[in-house]
Amino acid sequence: MKMKQWKHAVAIIFIMSVLFPLGVQQSDAAAKYVELESQWEDGRITHIQTLLKDGVTYGNFFTLGSDSGLVWGMESDNTAVLKKDKKRIVVHMGSRMAEVDGRQVDMGREPVWYNSHLYVPIRFLASALDGEVANRDTKTGKITVTGLNNYTDTFYGSAMGYNYMIRTAKGDLEITNVYTGQKNSIPLGIKDINVNTHKLTVNFKWTDKNLLIVTIEYANRKSGDHDLHTLVFKDQGLIRKSVAHGLKEQHEILKSDGTIQLVDDKNIRIIEDGTGNVLEVIAR
Repeated sequence: MKMKQWKHAVAIIFIMSVLFPLGVQQSDAAAKYVELESQWEDGRITHIQTLLKDGVTYGNFFTLGSDSGLVWGMESDNTAVLKKDKKRIVVHMGSRMAEVDGRQVDMGREPVWYNSHLYVPIRFLASALDGEVANRDTKTGKITVTGLNNYTDTFYGSAMGYNYMIRTAKGDLEITNVYTGQKNSIPLGIKDINVNTHKLTVNFKWTDKNLLIVTIEYANRKSGDHDLHTLVFKDQGLIRKSVAHGLKEQHEILKSDGTIQLVDDKNIRIIEDGTGNVLEVIAR
């Protein structure tokens, strides 16, 4: 395949690599597929087949990059890039030299274009993703990579014509009207969001009387402790807000009697559906 064909083929290539991670028939007698086990800091463990060629194990550049939350693309006909916020990895066809976060790095081998996939040496790619090759099985060729980072920096949700977004660098809830583009920001006080150690989820619930409840849960992956942010909206206006830190168990917000329970570090407030009025305050 000529270099100038890359840019037109890369979208199809990536889709194929996701849909068919176990590869296709090899076309080079000096190359074969071996198992790659990827262990991620956020708790994921993935298994795919990867390339072993001329004694060197390679990793799929676009597949592993996408799994890490990075955006992939082509900067030119022979330059591929993975990037997100401050993370940037660039490789060039025909060159052993790559760029990682502005630094020149020798990969040891040039990138390989093999069966419509782009591969780079796995030791380089693991290190670029802040991980390492932990083990290589000499009998099967299986490679185990550990400590790979997740660079996801934005969390999204949508409800009734509004987009809700949290950026890890800022930690506030940004609300955008999809029709007018008008934006509003609500401080949450979530600092230094780390998706490798914590899980952040955004959920939406509607009450019987059309109040929108947005819950944001920031949970420690190891301990299970979580901070619960609850916001209550009426006609898109924020009428109630609470945050409880270090919860051990899940908290039921919508009660069977139709009321809403908002929990903070000291109290539980019983809220009337429809009006948002506080009916009762119970000490925790």
